[in-house]
Amino acid sequence: MLFLFINHFVSAQCFKEISAGYMHTLAIKTDGTLWAWGDNHYGQLGDGTTDAKSIPTQISTDTNWIKVSAGGEHTVAIKTDGTLWTWGDNEFGQLGDGTTVNKNIPTQIGTDTHWKEISAGGYHTIAIKTDSTLWAWGYNHFGELGDYTTVDKSIPTQIGITTNWEKICTGFYHSIALKTDGTLWAWGYNYFGQLGDGTTIDKLIPTQIGNDTHWSNLGAGYYHNIALKTDGTLWACGKNYNGQLGDGTTVDNYFLTQIGTDTNWNKVNVGGYYTIASKTDETYRAWGTNAFGQLGDGTTVDKHIPTTMSPNINWDKISTGGYQTIALKTDGSLWAWGYNYYGQLGDGTYDNKLIPTAIGCPTSLANETIVAKNNFKIYPNPFTTNLTIEANEALTETCITDCNGRVIKNDKQNNASVTINIENLQTGIYFLKVVTENGSTVEKIIKE
Repeated sequence: MLFLFINHFVSAQCFKEISAGYMHTLAIKTDGTLWAWGDNHYGQLGDGTTDAKSIPTQISTDTNWIKVSAGGEHTVAIKTDGTLWTWGDNEFGQLGDGTTVNKNIPTQIGTDTHWKEISAGGYHTIAIKTDSTLWAWGYNHFGELGDYTTVDKSIPTQIGITTNWEKICTGFYHSIALKTDGTLWAWGYNYFGQLGDGTTIDKLIPTQIGNDTHWSNLGAGYYHNIALKTDGTLWACGKNYNGQLGDGTTVDNYFLTQIGTDTNWNKVNVGGYYTIASKTDETYRAWGTNAFGQLGDGTTVDKHIPTTMSPNINWDKISTGGYQTIALKTDGSLWAWGYNYYGQLGDGTYDNKLIPTAIGCPTSLANETIVAKNNFKIYPNPFTTNLTIEANEALTETCITDCNGRVIKNDKQNNASVTINIENLQTGIYFLKVVTENGSTVEKIIKE
């Protein structure tokens, strides 16, 4: 039997936090619930399965999630009580639970209630506690944990003894961070000069980049870094094959180098091989690889300099993943574009999107009205031609609506079993309302 849930979508005031990983996406709603979609081979969505999801799927019924970070194939999150939770791929101990066994549901790491910041990399994890100490675990072949070894760690391990770490970001095999004194630090893999110290030598401990004390924000791609200073200038280093540094070339840069002369940059988001950043006038620029439309400009042409995205979009937050981009508008609505092979955009399809596409807002399980949830069976779902409904009592009405609430098909019934032919529906997400004499319920259905 399929449990039937009211799952109607609205758009405004829905999500508040987002994180795009390699091929999966996580988001936290304003009600504190956690949602995931996309690739799930290693259980990185946390729904207890290893099946990919092309629509937002609620992870547990907890309503106290506050931060989430999607990594290569694992996920890390913090709750409002300061506890740390991880799930997904754990081959190198990147979950931090002392094992190398994958987890497909959120698993608490230790009993500490003082976790503050998290960043999930390709196969490692970096975190900061409320006392501003730095912690790391997982893959460490290139020194990306910063503990002066190349030995993997399967539990959170403190890095150094300093207590002034403020912001962290992880690339695929490297890490970067800011201290409260405005200094910039980097460590790990450095083959492409992504650490910005002018060399291609890996660093096994946090290494200060230059002497500047005016760094304010940072972002790490697979093999490149972008950083901002308090004067609003933009700086970049590392791999540049796709123009992801934004300097107009495709030449790698081993030094953190200023990009252009503008002094009004204020936010930066770094994807696998591309970058999206905003200015103080709330406009956004994108550059780098665009093979799957991840820059959102309607093309698949790479951009080698910061290129203006559609103006006046009211973007509030953007998260750049491996090849997909997820964004929130100021009204809390969710949008996505780019690569979608595993459904990581969350629009119910597996088709790439070259421009921002609205993603519906699902109703949380904790707030649902569930009517006769054990009395219905709907199959197949997803469907292609026919949808069958079987109930323990006579059905009086079935109604199909689209995501905007428009009625597509409405039929009166008087049978316990009904088959509806809907082969003419376009591919996408719909909602089926089932009515009996004792109540009604709504189920999300997907036409393939």
